[in-house]
Amino acid sequence: MYSFYKMHGLGNHFVFFDEMGQDFSRLKKPRIIQLLCDQRRGIGADGIIFIMDPRDPKHHCRMQMFNIDGTEAEMCGNAIRGVAHLFKTHCLGIEPVRIETGGGLREVRCEGAKDGTAFYRVEMGTATFDLVSTGELVLEKDRKPLDWEGEKLEPVHVNVGNPHAVLFIDEPWDEDEMVRVGAWLETHANHPRRINVEFVQVLSQHEVRVHVWERGCGMTQACGTGATGVTAAGIKTGKLQSPVTVHMPGGDLSISQEKNGTLYMAGPVQEVASGRLTAAFLRNLQTLV
Repeated sequence: MYSFYKMHGLGNHFVFFDEMGQDFSRLKKPRIIQLLCDQRRGIGADGIIFIMDPRDPKHHCRMQMFNIDGTEAEMCGNAIRGVAHLFKTHCLGIEPVRIETGGGLREVRCEGAKDGTAFYRVEMGTATFDLVSTGELVLEKDRKPLDWEGEKLEPVHVNVGNPHAVLFIDEPWDEDEMVRVGAWLETHANHPRRINVEFVQVLSQHEVRVHVWERGCGMTQACGTGATGVTAAGIKTGKLQSPVTVHMPGGDLSISQEKNGTLYMAGPVQEVASGRLTAAFLRNLQTLV
């Protein structure tokens, strides 16, 4: 039986399957992921998350995430709060929850709850600005200029478990232009493994307004790794100082960076619904495998 939970963090919504001790590989096909994410024919989500047994017994669980287009992602800051919430809620309150991800181990603690919303703080690790060595950015000699309608774009490239191209902008862009630029940069030849894109207005040294084009998803209400990457990029370039409040369309995240470079993300998560895939729906999946 394929039981699921639906949760959101700042409007970034996901479907979670508890795969611990089970095998849900049947669902991990691009066309099936796309159908599950479809708001009209499936459950509706920005991505599908599988909570799995950890590879290391010292950890609590492992997180596997698929984008709305069926591609696999290394990490998702909003989704990992949901993983921690489900594990803590359904596994006798264990915390902190140590979660293995494609972007490394993450430790998550609950900071309380109010009006049906729980708040979690995630240790996000340290940022790296060398995306060439990871194959996420081509060598400088092979890099093409990012000329967009007469303007040269100069993103700050950063990896916080997944890769981001952070664009600091002076004036807000309309959504249509962000969609076009986001799609263009995601698949640009400079980014052979595709990339997430942030459009950032600095309001003060401790406050930014951010819109995110997520790789494999498009424009989303919020992005936890995006907010973390923006903060790391802003601190590196001298535009920001820790802590930073990141305003996104879906709400706010608080990001801090310690002196040793370790980043922390704090924000909400809300459990919306639970259910199971029906036998009729599962029969329909047979045609997609």
